[in-house]
Amino acid sequence: MVQKLTRNIQATNMFFSSWALVFLVLGVVVDDWVELKFETKKISKSHSPWIHTTIWSEDDLEKVRIMMILVLSLCFFHNLFLGLEFTYMIPQTKYILFITVFLSIFTGSLLLCALLLYHLKLRQGQSVYYSSYKITWVIATAYFNVFLLFTSGILSLLQYKESMNNCSCLTIIHNSPQKSQDIQQSGRSIQVTPLPECTVMPRSIVRVHSLSSDENSPNKSQIQKRRVTWAL
Repeated sequence: MVQKLTRNIQATNMFFSSWALVFLVLGVVVDDWVELKFETKKISKSHSPWIHTTIWSEDDLEKVRIMMILVLSLCFFHNLFLGLEFTYMIPQTKYILFITVFLSIFTGSLLLCALLLYHLKLRQGQSVYYSSYKITWVIATAYFNVFLLFTSGILSLLQYKESMNNCSCLTIIHNSPQKSQDIQQSGRSIQVTPLPECTVMPRSIVRVHSLSSDENSPNKSQIQKRRVTWAL
């Protein structure tokens, strides 16, 4: 039952992490993260943190781009670890579980920081380079990826807890036959050891012997009396 629960947690964890990776790849392919609106030209232009742009004089989004690349790489390795663990290609130790927890939580935190920094850069450039901007569904999907990554980390913690409980149950089951064998061996040793020979006679036998001697004493006196009468 515990093993089935652990497998269900692993399957759910892989489901969330796989969708997070799919949404991140979709964000790389789709360019319209935001729509920038200009007053002079009265047109809108799509923008994405993954591509270089000529709107800003200097590329202030270089940090955001590096952070997004790290997020994509870490999410790929996190999904790879979960797949290898689910297919028993790597052992399910506590160190592997700690690595998966760290990757999911760190990746989600890094993605959240990258999105907040991207919003900050958009607000800073609103009054300088464009009049306004409009957020599209891609950024909403990116924020949903943060939720998926944090959920994956929580599921990894639950998996670690269940594995520890499973190990404790196995140790108890493994130790109980040893205890029973020890009890059986101790019982056998008590049965096999012979009792020491009794050198002292029981009191009952001694009493019977004394009584028999007392009964025989009158017979001896009668015999003596007979011998005296015969002598006279």
